[in-house]
Amino acid sequence: MGIEETKVRKLDVLIATHGDDGLKRVGEMKLPEVDGVRYIVTWQSGSACRDTLPDGLLRDDIEIHVSNTTGLSNNRNAGIAAAKAPYCLIADNDLTYKPEGLRAVIEALDTHPETDVATFRHAGEPIHYPTETVDFTEQMPAGYNVTSFETAFRRDSIGKIRYDVNFGIGAPLACCEDPVFILDCRRAGLRCRFFPITIVEHKGYSTGYRPITDPRVAMAEGAYIRLAYGAGGYLRIPLFAWRAKRKGRMPLLWGICHLTRGFFSSYIAIHKSTFKEMQK
Repeated sequence: MGIEETKVRKLDVLIATHGDDGLKRVGEMKLPEVDGVRYIVTWQSGSACRDTLPDGLLRDDIEIHVSNTTGLSNNRNAGIAAAKAPYCLIADNDLTYKPEGLRAVIEALDTHPETDVATFRHAGEPIHYPTETVDFTEQMPAGYNVTSFETAFRRDSIGKIRYDVNFGIGAPLACCEDPVFILDCRRAGLRCRFFPITIVEHKGYSTGYRPITDPRVAMAEGAYIRLAYGAGGYLRIPLFAWRAKRKGRMPLLWGICHLTRGFFSSYIAIHKSTFKEMQK
């Protein structure tokens, strides 16, 4: 069984969830059975009693791992640690997959062996995507931001790179864990490529479209600007705040205040130190 599984297991879908309601939502996803695909569910604040699992999760291709951690980034990292397939796809507990979407992820990485990190499209939000396949190792396409559940990678390629636990839901900086992860992959020299292929559906708006009312979210955006553009990138702070105000996402002065707090926060130095350690 072990040898056979090694031959056919190509993609692990890493689903992060939290609490009993979160695990119930995973069961309601009706995950499709696809040759070569296995689902790794990392479950925070839950118990591993198989008798109480939702019926939809009692399958051989679904693994449930209790994660005694807090914060989304820790949960994502637990999924990476539990993965065994050569390819991994980041996922949440409110998505709709079809077999052809998961097969497309495998095919993209199979046919582009030079690609370490692959990103795709998802249906359900008015996101600006490049119109064709593009390599963004050196530079991100204008206006393009990667969403977590559009991201796949070769498990061996990312090495020690992980999600920064100071970013994301439940962390001091309450978002931007995805762009920080992609930034780290690019700066580590991994080849990153976008494929204009829709692989999953997500209903409702993600964080990037919602009003910003939590100072920790604004701080995370400011911290990301500093990591991406350095100290000279501060002029992007009022620009970001102005654009967010125009979209009705946050008040201008409030935004500038908390974006600036994030830009100069101590988490910048912590991230840079952690990234150096991951490179060793």
